[in-house]
Amino acid sequence: MSSLKKISIITPCYNEDKIGLVECCNKISRLFSNELKDYQYEHIICDNNSNEKTISALREISSKNQNVKVIINAKNYGAPRSVFNGIKNSTGDAVLLFFPVDMQDPPEKIPELVEKWESGFDFVVGCRSKREEFFIMKSIRKLFYFALKKFAKNNIPLNVSDFQLVDRKIVNKFIELKDNLPFIRTLAFEYSENFDIVNYTWKKRVYGKSKENLKNYIDAAMHGLVSVSDAPFRLIIIAGFIVSAFSLSYGIYSLISNLIFKQDLVQGIPTILISVLIFSGIQLLVLGFIGEYVTSLHNKIKKDIEVNEKEKINF
Repeated sequence: MSSLKKISIITPCYNEDKIGLVECCNKISRLFSNELKDYQYEHIICDNNSNEKTISALREISSKNQNVKVIINAKNYGAPRSVFNGIKNSTGDAVLLFFPVDMQDPPEKIPELVEKWESGFDFVVGCRSKREEFFIMKSIRKLFYFALKKFAKNNIPLNVSDFQLVDRKIVNKFIELKDNLPFIRTLAFEYSENFDIVNYTWKKRVYGKSKENLKNYIDAAMHGLVSVSDAPFRLIIIAGFIVSAFSLSYGIYSLISNLIFKQDLVQGIPTILISVLIFSGIQLLVLGFIGEYVTSLHNKIKKDIEVNEKEKINF
């Protein structure tokens, strides 16, 4: 048995172009033949029930390289669930949680992640400090990352990505979770503060088109904010208190103003305004408390839906 340490690399896949898949796998292979030649590796590709063209390409690639392992799901479970299933099937001393086929997260940074991990960090986080994308989308992402950092219970760096190298002892903690859909990019922060950062530029996609749509982005954003903190619901409660306090203040002011200064107001308008504001504040308060309750239940009772694997290659 080899004494070399093993690095596991997890790649999600859905209807990807053969050229992109070949280039992705070859890039990883070249890294471990040169800069990382002192390490073993396994490249786990998690396929979400792609078309036959993609499946055929995966069979061909894995037949030529035994380090490429393929999990073919019986249905499309979405990238996050599929990736986590890949992590659960990994055997490396450290796991690169997410490496996309399109290589927008640069493979050239993997040796740097490994070097920092070897220096004693429990995990090394890739942070997308720059992005090669449209201005509006870039601004929306910045807002999300700011909210994620601001509301998180843990010390999460700005622009954190799933492109992380995590030590086996932390990965084993992941696997013990009774939750097959965790927010992967912030999960390691639940178990350790011994981490380092590697900043990089998120590249423009070269091969194929993104399979993510607006709904996927919104779902991921909401899932992330709820996963790292209950702060969004706390904000609703705070907003409820503020609106209620404002309503009460306005009610007192309106009463005194009408009694003392006899303002010429249409009868009933102040009452309607005050009532609407007070009840709006009460509704926000109730929603906030319901949110707190639901969040508490969510944290205690997790859905444990396993990915149904149709086929595994090279395992």
